[in-house]
Amino acid sequence: MNKFYKEYRQKGKICKNVDEFRQLCYNVPMKTDVISAALRRLEMSEAEQTIYISLLRDGRATARMLADRTGLTRPSVYDQLKKLLTLNIVVELAVEGKAHFAAADIKYLESLLSDRIDRLEQSRESLLAALPDITATLDTVVPKIRFFEGEEGMKQLLKDIMWHEHTTVVALWNDTEMSKMYDSAFLVWWHERRKIRRIRIEWLVGQNSLDKNPRYYIDDFDTITYTTASKVPAMTRLTYAHKVVCISSQKEAFGFIVESQEFATLQSTLVTAEDTYTKLSKKQT
Repeated sequence: MNKFYKEYRQKGKICKNVDEFRQLCYNVPMKTDVISAALRRLEMSEAEQTIYISLLRDGRATARMLADRTGLTRPSVYDQLKKLLTLNIVVELAVEGKAHFAAADIKYLESLLSDRIDRLEQSRESLLAALPDITATLDTVVPKIRFFEGEEGMKQLLKDIMWHEHTTVVALWNDTEMSKMYDSAFLVWWHERRKIRRIRIEWLVGQNSLDKNPRYYIDDFDTITYTTASKVPAMTRLTYAHKVVCISSQKEAFGFIVESQEFATLQSTLVTAEDTYTKLSKKQT
């Protein structure tokens, strides 16, 4: 620490306050993208995120200093600080008769996220309990097709199975393309959530394709069948309940969900036929 401070002094510079000294001696790269993602989940605006991250990274400051750092107007800075203070992730300090603002312990941010998750889970459970009564009057034989694209849209395609607890999903899975489409962190999250909901998957994959990748999304109660086909289709297909989900390769990056009992039955029949053919081929060899 003294080494860095001496070098700083040799350049003719002097730390103005403890926050500047702290940044000089203890500065480490911040994972601002991770923090920003957490703040977005809390529905914070870009301006609120900017103020909070500035306080985390650069230390406490007055409203005027924050305006200079961020480029926001002072009235806007005060508006953002009001919400951050209400959430208890920013605190107000009196320093030499002036109001300074500082980031509170970052553990408060984790507490806010946990609280949001708990409230969402409670809402989800209430909705699930009410769904039978709601859907009883909405039943229809008309297929519903929903298209998705973009990063969040592609994730929503996989998240849809979470609405169907204790179900079985038949998956014709292109592991190579799915590993390109989704990052490992999301697939781990997806696996943990479906495991809690006891969603079983019958995997039909290309020969040896999963051996090249971590099986972080396959559980003990799943089954795996390796197809003898020379090439697995680029588009992954999931069939469950009365739905069929199709997910393209990363190159085309789109997908859709078809809600149709007849179409779902057809897809399940095709997968069963492929599975049967694979087993017969193995016996012959």
